[in-house]
Amino acid sequence: MARIIIKVIFPFIMFAVMLGCSNSSIINHKSKPLEIAEEKSEIVIWHTYNEEETKVFENVLIPLFEEENPMISVKPVRQSHNDQLKSALISRASANKQPDIIRMDIAWLPSFAELNLIYPLSEFDGFDEMKSQFYEVPLQSNFYEGEYFGVPLNTNTKAAIYNKFFLEAAGYDSPPSTIIELQQMVENNNYVIGMGGVSTWESLAYFHAFGGELLDGQHKQATGFLDGESSIEAVKTLLAMYEDGHLPKGMLTGDTLTWEGLLDGRYAMIDEGHWFYSIRSPESLSNLYKTTVLAPFPVTNGRGSILGGENLVISKGTKHLEASWTFVKWMTTETPQRMLLETGLMPTNKHVEVEDLYNQHPYLQAYVESLEHAFLRPPIAEWSKVDEIYTRYMKQIFSKSMTVEEGLHQAAIEIDKLLVK
Repeated sequence: MARIIIKVIFPFIMFAVMLGCSNSSIINHKSKPLEIAEEKSEIVIWHTYNEEETKVFENVLIPLFEEENPMISVKPVRQSHNDQLKSALISRASANKQPDIIRMDIAWLPSFAELNLIYPLSEFDGFDEMKSQFYEVPLQSNFYEGEYFGVPLNTNTKAAIYNKFFLEAAGYDSPPSTIIELQQMVENNNYVIGMGGVSTWESLAYFHAFGGELLDGQHKQATGFLDGESSIEAVKTLLAMYEDGHLPKGMLTGDTLTWEGLLDGRYAMIDEGHWFYSIRSPESLSNLYKTTVLAPFPVTNGRGSILGGENLVISKGTKHLEASWTFVKWMTTETPQRMLLETGLMPTNKHVEVEDLYNQHPYLQAYVESLEHAFLRPPIAEWSKVDEIYTRYMKQIFSKSMTVEEGLHQAAIEIDKLLVK
């Protein structure tokens, strides 16, 4: 009788094992990923940490994780952050040779989700409970077409950094609180704002601040928004400031040298990420606090500066889904987030006591406060091409090759063709 039972059950056991090894059925809605195997798993993660961050990630965090999770080993592979990395990941995915986990620029996530190359992590058991630990805007950078396809790992935005002596000479005890006050300060005192260029990362905060709109609220249309009356007026304002010498002449050629220009007296203000401070030696940082004043970028209609950062995603080609999900969850907990904060990376877990470091690193406060009003680039798969079109026509407008109206209208038409596709 026992032999008969074994013969009957055995095929079902084999089927369950085969099912567990199949990527096509590994996730059910709001269910925990199935356990792949009881033997030790090796997961591969591609990351783009810099040298100092890599030392902490590879020599401290990974050994700590492996100690806590002895059935999982992690193989890190450091990559350069560029468009070639994005192409390589897509190419390897088509050959089913992609890594298990990717530390990915937040602007890339929609295109990978659209190509069905990464898992919707909001399907995993426990994800809803996880969401509450994150700052809201970084969390939303993972949202695409109704699902969350990653978790926010580290975040950044840009703040306004002022030359302290310029502020005092203009009679300001504190930085301007609105973009109009900032504009009046530079125009009344013949100052220059060190806007780094005309790409979306460099100029979109100013474009929004002066009333511009890139797309409609659903990110489906540019016509009527990018070439709308308020956007035209916003670009005309920036163009007038450029022609009057209140924006850098090197803005179109990448020769603005914003950091140097702020410190040597060419610029009254620049907008920059926390790395302007975090990479400095203690002595250099001490001097910097004496010559600069830091404040959140002026907020207009609820928007401050642009959001950057990296998310963690799990590749559809992974054969170690449970192990990958375990590592992804662990990397967003307080201990690894706090350790990476020491390297200058801003955490996404709002339970990390950043305030404890304000005395040691005063610059952190302005950047944490800036996250509340940071805005996301439109979460669309075609974003890189939209950015290219916007930048190309802005260059033509600022070089006077096209009028503001013509340039923005042509840009809107080209972007709409992408969005329709």
